[in-house]
Amino acid sequence: MRKINILYVIIPLLLSACGNWLDVKPSNEADEEDLFNSGSGYRTALNGIYKDMSSSELWGRELTWGFADVLAQYYYKGNLGHNSKPYNRAVQYLYDDKNLEPLIQNIWSKGYNVIANCNNLIQNISQEDTVKFQEKRIERDMIHGEAIACRGFMHFELLRYFAPSLKEAGNELYMPYFDKFPSLMESYLSVPDMIKKIEADLLKAREILATTDLLEGMLYLLRTDLRYEGGASSGNAPSDIFFNYRGFRMNYTAVTAALARLYFYADRLEEAADMATEVIDFVDENNNNVFTFTDKSNFSVNTKMYDDLIFALSQRKLTENFENYDETEDSESHLGMDYDDWEEIVGEDAGDRRVSQNGGLVRPLYNEYYVLTRKYYNASEMNEVNKRIIPVIRLSEMYYIRGEYYASLGQYGQAVLELENVRGARGCTIGRIGASDLEEFHDLILEDAKKEFWGEGQLFHFYKKYNVKPTSKANFVLPLPENESAL
Repeated sequence: MRKINILYVIIPLLLSACGNWLDVKPSNEADEEDLFNSGSGYRTALNGIYKDMSSSELWGRELTWGFADVLAQYYYKGNLGHNSKPYNRAVQYLYDDKNLEPLIQNIWSKGYNVIANCNNLIQNISQEDTVKFQEKRIERDMIHGEAIACRGFMHFELLRYFAPSLKEAGNELYMPYFDKFPSLMESYLSVPDMIKKIEADLLKAREILATTDLLEGMLYLLRTDLRYEGGASSGNAPSDIFFNYRGFRMNYTAVTAALARLYFYADRLEEAADMATEVIDFVDENNNNVFTFTDKSNFSVNTKMYDDLIFALSQRKLTENFENYDETEDSESHLGMDYDDWEEIVGEDAGDRRVSQNGGLVRPLYNEYYVLTRKYYNASEMNEVNKRIIPVIRLSEMYYIRGEYYASLGQYGQAVLELENVRGARGCTIGRIGASDLEEFHDLILEDAKKEFWGEGQLFHFYKKYNVKPTSKANFVLPLPENESAL
């Protein structure tokens, strides 16, 4: 049986002199013993996990607007640099090329390091008395549940890249699941067995977080203004800022949405639809829907459409990092769509604000003949929250998943209505699409997902799910690093 050796390194976590736990700044390193001596140390450890997930190796670039969208063929190939540049190799799926191998290695390494830090936190907090934490049980359980959720979600993301789809995988062994610390060696598992492990973690996390996020007074904290913008809490919710910004963390609804994504991946479509429906219909204590589509008239200033983001990460230098890949003269790769391809997409529905240059989400550069997404553009009219948000799971995906369930039952009219909920919110003309079989419905999903998820890394996974190759050379499975080591 194949096994993998993991070198566990707990990255030095940063303490903060300021009050906002999301704004951790370097001051001094804390060793593990000191870190877990106080409740605030557990907060810092959890923050460190999210910061690593937001790194350029993961959702801060490669799993969103970088490598993942290169694989999905969003970008004009001629602007991806010469043969020594990793994106030039990636767009051709040359995974074994020496110039691309380090990028793939870093995704694997950083992902398993996140998992290692999750396991260390989980092992310590599971034995802690609630008196160590400022808000006692609710704080301990919230941190515990989020760490378990992050562990399961990180494994899932690695599985989606480094193993075939469920239909193609069979019972071959692909990768390990680490759920204890320290653990230097774990057996490889099949895709079905990996799914079982991921599901168990997400269900356990969901059960724990139900005892925190669903408490009286706590639902208020999932409202958009508190979920991403902060602000003062009210009612019975703790006033500590640690409990704000729930959208940047694996809260109860984020875990529910992650389960919908997992069941969709596993072809357990009824369960996927049930989880998606819970998210879509989720209401606060005043019976108002927590997740709503961002008003299309606000796209010019809210390019991340964060009203309908269920889970996001945060990176303060996000727009600055994107500038290294936009239209500037010293960019090593221009991550822009071919202008002719963009015009073809616009021609499908001129009212679609996602691909509109007038109050929409794109920036055509006529002199360069390609088009950039505005999601990561550092425009003066955008607020700071919008600039640093990294979309991970959004409301539209829940409608796609529920539509897939109806389509699997042959209810194509209802399936299309689910898709129209998304299209209508984005400015499309309702009533212009239809499907009479599963293949036609998948074509509609892919057409819409290409516009919806530009810059977010999700289109590649829909191609893989439906086994639709964006080019004849497309390869949906990344090779494991040769040394099979996370670090």
